[in-house]
Amino acid sequence: MLSKSKFSSVLFCVFLGFTFLFFGCTSQNQPSPLPSDVGSGKYSNGQIIFFYPNWDDAEGGDANTFMLKSNGSCVFGASKYEVPSKMFKDYLADHFNSEFNDDTLDYTLVAGNTELKARTKAIYCGYATYTLTFACLGSLGDTSFLESASCIELDLNTLPKLGLIATPSKGDISSLQQSISDGRENGVDVMYWFFSWGQLENNWTLSDYLLEPMAHEGRTAVTMEIFHSNVLAAYPARFSSFNDPNFKEEFADFSVEFVKRYNSEYYFVGNEVDEYLWTHPEDISAFKEILEYTRDRIHVESPNTKVGFTVTYHDALRNNATYITKELADAVDIIGYTCHGYHDLFVYDNVSIGKQYLDALETVVPGKPFAVVETGWSSSPMLNSSEDLQAEFAQVYFDYLENTNAEFVIWFTMHDGDDCTENAESFLTDLPEIKENKEFMDAFKEYMCKLGLKKNDGTPKKSWDVWQERTN
Repeated sequence: MLSKSKFSSVLFCVFLGFTFLFFGCTSQNQPSPLPSDVGSGKYSNGQIIFFYPNWDDAEGGDANTFMLKSNGSCVFGASKYEVPSKMFKDYLADHFNSEFNDDTLDYTLVAGNTELKARTKAIYCGYATYTLTFACLGSLGDTSFLESASCIELDLNTLPKLGLIATPSKGDISSLQQSISDGRENGVDVMYWFFSWGQLENNWTLSDYLLEPMAHEGRTAVTMEIFHSNVLAAYPARFSSFNDPNFKEEFADFSVEFVKRYNSEYYFVGNEVDEYLWTHPEDISAFKEILEYTRDRIHVESPNTKVGFTVTYHDALRNNATYITKELADAVDIIGYTCHGYHDLFVYDNVSIGKQYLDALETVVPGKPFAVVETGWSSSPMLNSSEDLQAEFAQVYFDYLENTNAEFVIWFTMHDGDDCTENAESFLTDLPEIKENKEFMDAFKEYMCKLGLKKNDGTPKKSWDVWQERTN
């Protein structure tokens, strides 16, 4: 991710007139030509096509600039940055105190007695932000050629309903876009992630960084946590409970804003809500009211977005808590299930349990639309499993995908974790006695860390071989 100082250094070069930030790539089918009095060249790298002024090459630009042209009074430049465009555009607009009109920003650069009029076009393309900028002394003149930029649509072999949480290798967020791209190239239809309201209020940085690449070549589904499984999620500081006054209204306001910003096809409220509600049954009606109100508000602004909640199947079955799913079902469009076929202390030694659980999902609330927002299999010998058993379940997963009525089925996850202590402890904030149980914590951390199709360093497991065989 680019730091603020990196942005500033690039913009300083722009200010001096030696380089420019360049954004580009619209979704037009065919590039439009340059004005006849300019003369043009055509650029394509397999991801983006655009026409450019056929002027002399100019010196300058940063390491991201791959084209810089000048005729003495005007400059044209093109660059590529490995970050989502929403982040770039927000920073650029703020820096120049201007606003984007779709993908175009007009602004003025002043250095001493020199004034440059500039127009930058910015769109995300091929998991990178391409930038095209045209700047001139005095007036800009005709900049219609900037509209020539077009993303080249790749012929992806998408497998309907196939889903993935594309966690990055080595836990390095900068490799997230590569994980997403690898998933899309290997059949993924739906990318899934989860957030909490407290993370995002007044700061879209995290969700911009994740969701623009997630939505780039396919569908998305997200969960906005009210519960973080068995504990309350992170709320804005003014709230300590979802029962607080104004929580329902403000959460719905935020949800509408989120859905409009990201055009999410699926929006789930709460994460594994049964884990909390089966120990707090007195709160079921209050949560259901939030579900109904949020769904209705979202449908006014985005009628095609399907609103749901997520529950466990495996734990709800063990806790005799499937009644919660049934009680909440009529408040939403769709139910999202997490479904893990372990037994006892996260023991993954019997693939038939995983198959049995998946097959049973549609019987919980017969006829209700549903999706599987998490399933998978550990490869950990510590949990009585192996890469071979995980690969065996991967075959079961694809067989299920071919025959299920589920709207999508998410594999959890692309990469193994490294140290899952912090993640594991986040589910136990109200249970200090369990944190002190070494046997449980060791197994819980191992469970959370070893569900990936690839090892933490990106080395493929046998399950990834199955994935590629079944999608290519």
